[in-house]
Amino acid sequence: MRAAPEPSLWRHRDFRRYWGGQAVTVAGDGITTIGISVIAVVDLHASTMNVALIAVAGKLPALLLSLHAGVLADRCRKRPIIITCDVGCALTLGSIPLAQCAGQVTLVQLYAVTFLVAAFQVVGSNASISYLPSLLRGEQLKEGNAKLGATNSLADLAGNNLGGLLVAALGAARAIALDALTYLVCAVCVLTVRHREPKPQPRPAGSSQWTEIREGLDYTLHTPVVRSIVLSNATTSFALAASSALWSLYLLRNLSWSSTALGVVLGAGGVGGFLGALLWRGLERRWGTGPVMLGALALNPLAQLPLVLVDPGTTGQVVIGACLLVQTGAAVAHGGLQRSVRQELCPARLQGRAQATGAWLAFGLRPLAAFVAGVLGTLVGLRPALSVITLLLAAPFVILWRSPARGLRSPTPALCPGPGVVPHVTSGPADSSTTTS
Repeated sequence: MRAAPEPSLWRHRDFRRYWGGQAVTVAGDGITTIGISVIAVVDLHASTMNVALIAVAGKLPALLLSLHAGVLADRCRKRPIIITCDVGCALTLGSIPLAQCAGQVTLVQLYAVTFLVAAFQVVGSNASISYLPSLLRGEQLKEGNAKLGATNSLADLAGNNLGGLLVAALGAARAIALDALTYLVCAVCVLTVRHREPKPQPRPAGSSQWTEIREGLDYTLHTPVVRSIVLSNATTSFALAASSALWSLYLLRNLSWSSTALGVVLGAGGVGGFLGALLWRGLERRWGTGPVMLGALALNPLAQLPLVLVDPGTTGQVVIGACLLVQTGAAVAHGGLQRSVRQELCPARLQGRAQATGAWLAFGLRPLAAFVAGVLGTLVGLRPALSVITLLLAAPFVILWRSPARGLRSPTPALCPGPGVVPHVTSGPADSSTTTS
């Protein structure tokens, strides 16, 4: 007898509130991304290295704080962490319009604001992602990740398009003030969630923070499927961090784009992300988890090629926008799928540390990537530097192809390992089945 379908998540009040808060902040992020770029490049006439250092400041907290954020999320209830970090982001971003009123916005302040906001986001997003499995289970967890991916992509689209328009209409600093308000809205949404997560398990006597960090590292690096996914993510993250450090400068300066054009074209990524979020569950059911992740990674370098080939003008903007749609769609599909796999496989007591370890390995090298991109762009020029980065984007596909995840079909809650149990996946053809050791 067929099991009754689970009720729609849109009827799940706590998920709706969680979802709404996430969507609002993603929309606001697009405004700040464009606003800070415009302040640095247009108002303060920042050099290539200055722009790269802003990117470094935004990526450094992932290296410094991710592992500690995971321990915090497993030691404490996650909802208060999310709310505190949202309020911290709002106050930090609010300093830019205040400084603008006093006529004292500087590059040093942009470095500091970028670093602090990223620090709050590292701690808050780790708590937020590891909080979701306490709200949802099984297929609802996959559905929740898909809905979040689709909605966040639309919010990203709105944020990037509105960002360009708001920066042009209000000025960059006033537009950033609106992003500060979105974090306060998110804090209120999470505050009204009625679900009370269970009290974290007590720590063993004499357990130190470093012992708990090591436990998260051991789980990630000794679980074959998780290890291969995380290493592939780390390589992708390095290449995209290097690319994003130069993207805005290249488009604004070398291709002579306006801030409005930058916002509209970057908004195409939101459409692609929405489509990717809608499609990945159906693709997974038909082709299996491993093949879908491999296909998404294969599209990444192909979609970035036009960035280094097109010339200034409307045609180039259309081509880059179309390819960004494909690239972001593949990234969102891959991200939602691999996140669901890792959440399903992870024991509840390790959710925070497993998420944090993956983030640390994926994002920890981003400051170095941004710095290397700045040096490379200064020495050889922006277009040659972006060409090298595009070639590097082929590496994650190779890593995953040569890993056990290549034969992964669809993990189930039965695959969740207990203490000392490491799940195993056969690494044969695409129709290989998943087994547990």
